[in-house]
Amino acid sequence: MKRMPAVAWKETLHLLRDPRSLVAALGLPVVLLLLYGYAVDFDLKQLRFVVVDQDRTASSRQLVELVRAVPQLVYSGHAETADEVERLFAERRASMGMILVPGFERALKERRPAPVQVLIDGADGSTAQIAQGYASGAVLAAGQRLIEREARAMGVPLRQLQSGFEVRPRVLYNPNLESRVFLVPGLVGLILVMLSASLTSGVVVRERERGSFELLAASPVSSAELIVGKLLPYLVLATSDVVLAVGMGWLVFGVVPQGNLLLLFALSLVFVLSALALGLFFSCVARTQQTAIQLSIMATVVPTMTLSGFAFPVRNMPLVLQVLAQLLPATHFMVISRAIILKGVGLAEIWPNVLAMTVLSLLLMRAAVRKFRKTL
Repeated sequence: MKRMPAVAWKETLHLLRDPRSLVAALGLPVVLLLLYGYAVDFDLKQLRFVVVDQDRTASSRQLVELVRAVPQLVYSGHAETADEVERLFAERRASMGMILVPGFERALKERRPAPVQVLIDGADGSTAQIAQGYASGAVLAAGQRLIEREARAMGVPLRQLQSGFEVRPRVLYNPNLESRVFLVPGLVGLILVMLSASLTSGVVVRERERGSFELLAASPVSSAELIVGKLLPYLVLATSDVVLAVGMGWLVFGVVPQGNLLLLFALSLVFVLSALALGLFFSCVARTQQTAIQLSIMATVVPTMTLSGFAFPVRNMPLVLQVLAQLLPATHFMVISRAIILKGVGLAEIWPNVLAMTVLSLLLMRAAVRKFRKTL
């Protein structure tokens, strides 16, 4: 009974003497609580949609105005063809398209089925499932009101026009709305950031703990050369992780990459550099490997899962968290990986995310190099 309190006091002194470990131990639960409390939101608050009105009649325009009145649907303009809707999907300017075919008004007045096609961007599986229900419900409700107007204008009973409206939803990129199709490209980013940061979080502090850092400090090698030399093996290892993750997604889960694999691998290396630099930065500021690993996990895995759009749409988060999410390289890589793997788009559609991710990677690398000092 005397030894246990002594051990407890010893551990207390150890925590007090290592404030970084104390901050990590106390700060991680707080960060998790705040992020999950504010970022996790399965409600679809905004669904941007475009309209392809090939009928161009009073009835088609009235239907569009009724759909635009739905609070959850944000009107993003007109498109000329369904191919243009797909292009807007690729550019993330819309998530839904409503197509009114020629003869819509005539079919409605002649009491024949008047089909309305609804296109849904299925690259984001969780959002697409909710969007399909929202879109179908909104179009059906608007169509019902339109039928009531037509019935009053024609002076016929409402029941005679009830069968004259039909909604035909179609989901692009992920027709069956399978979660794995949506999650596999995101898992590539999550695995890369988790492994890369963990791998380099101990490269400097480990040298200090083992006492071998004195040899590095006395060597003529510059700080930048030491940094690059230490990162190269981990960069090669992370590259193999990219190939493994994409290959397993293809062979095991059936998620076949639709875009250029060389472009995907090249941009993955840029993303890996940001994660490696972040882990190296924590290895320079931490005094123990345990602290470095805790800081790297808290700064990479948790924000990637909650703020990057891995599982929850960034646009559903509060504005402050949306701004914070744009400062994470993982946020931009999630967009890039899903765009290339699921939609098959090229650099022309994703260059803003590529530019942001590259700038963030360079800033993190510069911060790691500046923090590294060849002093004991």
